[in-house]
Amino acid sequence: MGKCVVCSKSAGPFHELHKSCLAVYQSTRKCLQEKFSDYIENTGDSSDAVESIQACKPTEQFSQSHFKELVAKIWQQQAMLVVKSSSFNLCVVKTLLNVANGLEIDNEDVGDYLLTRLENLEYLDRIQNMQVVEKSFEHVPKGIELESHESIVWEFKNTVKEEQQRYSQDKKWTVLSSVLNSILTKKRYNELAVKIEESGTLLVTNHGLYYKNNNIVTQTKYREIRSITPIKNGVKIQANTKGAMPDTYVTGDGRFTYA
Repeated sequence: MGKCVVCSKSAGPFHELHKSCLAVYQSTRKCLQEKFSDYIENTGDSSDAVESIQACKPTEQFSQSHFKELVAKIWQQQAMLVVKSSSFNLCVVKTLLNVANGLEIDNEDVGDYLLTRLENLEYLDRIQNMQVVEKSFEHVPKGIELESHESIVWEFKNTVKEEQQRYSQDKKWTVLSSVLNSILTKKRYNELAVKIEESGTLLVTNHGLYYKNNNIVTQTKYREIRSITPIKNGVKIQANTKGAMPDTYVTGDGRFTYA
């Protein structure tokens, strides 16, 4: 038997809301939308934003998990508007990050790496305005040895590397196809497969890139890179090697990684 998200009483099978509780549910959602809009439009002090948003919860009986889902959905709508904008209001960004921190909203709650993208907006804004990215990265990941006069520009943690590889597809060959294959001396059909590694660390320096995964470090100098293509959540990098397939680094923020 399902419980009503508003009053926590039985709502019958396959139901989570009483008709009599619908008005309370709608007013809660409206309250959240108004609070978010108020803080976003006025871009004022965000210190009391979390407390004000939590005050929209009408009673203790209102499901805490469902209330958090409502907050996360409205937060996500506002965050998407910010990250897709060509100009960034950093006060709005700060408010959204404070709310996410205060209500314990993480990337799994909102998806699309929105938190990661918001955290990088301040630095993306500096890059686009031809300003220096002022962030210290004194700690070098174990196993990576920097050269003299080489410094860290950025460190992307929890980066997944996807590598395209060709492999021969083993099909069931008929007698006719085998004969034709022999006559035409054609090789077996090759397909592209994507090899996905576990998440590692992508280190960007003033000399090139380092990728560390399971204590294995690969290095790519900038002079070896033929092209860099931005994708939604990362970049594709084509190294200047004959017959090489592009490597895809999923960092969670393609726009900032490319910049």
